[in-house]
Amino acid sequence: MNCSDILTAPSKCKFVQTNDPECNCETVSVSSYSPKIVGDEERLIRQIYSPIHIDEETGTIKPLAFDDVENKGMSVNRQAYCSKEELFEKVQYKLNLDKQRGKTRTFFGAIFAICSDIRSIKTDDNRRAFCVYDTANQNNVSHADICQAIAGRVQRSQIRAQLRQVFSKTPVHLDDLYQ
Repeated sequence: MNCSDILTAPSKCKFVQTNDPECNCETVSVSSYSPKIVGDEERLIRQIYSPIHIDEETGTIKPLAFDDVENKGMSVNRQAYCSKEELFEKVQYKLNLDKQRGKTRTFFGAIFAICSDIRSIKTDDNRRAFCVYDTANQNNVSHADICQAIAGRVQRSQIRAQLRQVFSKTPVHLDDLYQ
């Protein structure tokens, strides 16, 4: 397997579960657009949109905000390679695209985690639960994906709960993120 195959797989994370469950492709650059592999010390930013990712009444992040780790990959931006202005442009682009698709969404802020905290999550049998890949593209060099490394339903909710725990609890405004 060529690690760059992750980029073109219709379901990145299903591909990872079958072909790279040990997260070996984290050690090489998956994308030619990437500045480098995702480092353990990097802060990863997840954009949060209402109503899909957050309960507006309680302000808590919904589990749905983390569902993409099983299939297409949970999109994040690498803060070291994305300015506040660039991230704001990405948010506006997504909101406009959703509007064209007939979806009414609002940007609620961003949550973040340190990559090493994500990589340290283990399954009951001490295997890595998540892989983090540099999946940059021509228009977004800061893009990365978090993929659930294990298939199966038994531990899925448990490891996703752990993933939610390593991310900040409430969304913050982009200005606060870049102080």
